[in-house]
Amino acid sequence: MLNILTEEKEFYAKIKEQIKKVEKNEKVILTKFLTLREQSILIECSKFSLIQVSFYGGYEFAERKKALLYPKTFTIIPEFNITCYNIKYNKRYLKLTHQSVLGTLMSLKLDRSLFGDIVFIDDCCYFFVTKDIESILVNEFKVINRVPIVIEKNDKDFIASVNYKYKEIIISSMRIDNLISHVYNLSRDSAKANVLSKFVYKNDQVVTNPALKCEVNDIISVRKKGRFIISNLLRNTKTNKIVLEIKMPIT
Repeated sequence: MLNILTEEKEFYAKIKEQIKKVEKNEKVILTKFLTLREQSILIECSKFSLIQVSFYGGYEFAERKKALLYPKTFTIIPEFNITCYNIKYNKRYLKLTHQSVLGTLMSLKLDRSLFGDIVFIDDCCYFFVTKDIESILVNEFKVINRVPIVIEKNDKDFIASVNYKYKEIIISSMRIDNLISHVYNLSRDSAKANVLSKFVYKNDQVVTNPALKCEVNDIISVRKKGRFIISNLLRNTKTNKIVLEIKMPIT
């Protein structure tokens, strides 16, 4: 059973309500893009329900995915309403990063759950969005770091694999500053300072509390350090410390 954290209770309640609607009214519900952690919560909530859940994020190895909830008695062809865009830009004047693309998208005052993965393949940058905001992007997403860009729909089958390196860490608690300290070999004070400086994100939400607890499938990002995923809780030691598997995308 998942341990639902305080900041997850609103999402947990919403998912439980959506499951009830599907069961009672035989509705089909399509969610926005969910983080890995949110996907885990949905899977746990739906285990003993009368619904089926299908996930898709635009390509096979997507991290952020939409979920389609429908009654077990239904046979449907899933439609997730996802569009993939390719960013065209002058590489002499602009170096794109995950953070620069995401930061500019967020500056359009759109909710993060409307965007899926941002993927780099060689020098090309692709990102996935819900179809509902296509017109806004075409009209407003035209500049990154003051450099003009053009977005084009990618109608071809998108094939991308994400490579990871894995690391085991042994920690005394699941506090976010403790995790950052062990993953990036920082002092605890330095890890805490990163949090207090608003350089740390959990599931794309800025973190300001160094004592914030994390869970398996949380995605942690640290500015200028990178990001990592808490992929597995391997075991507890005899002294009750936690052995975690961490995976870090190789870019």
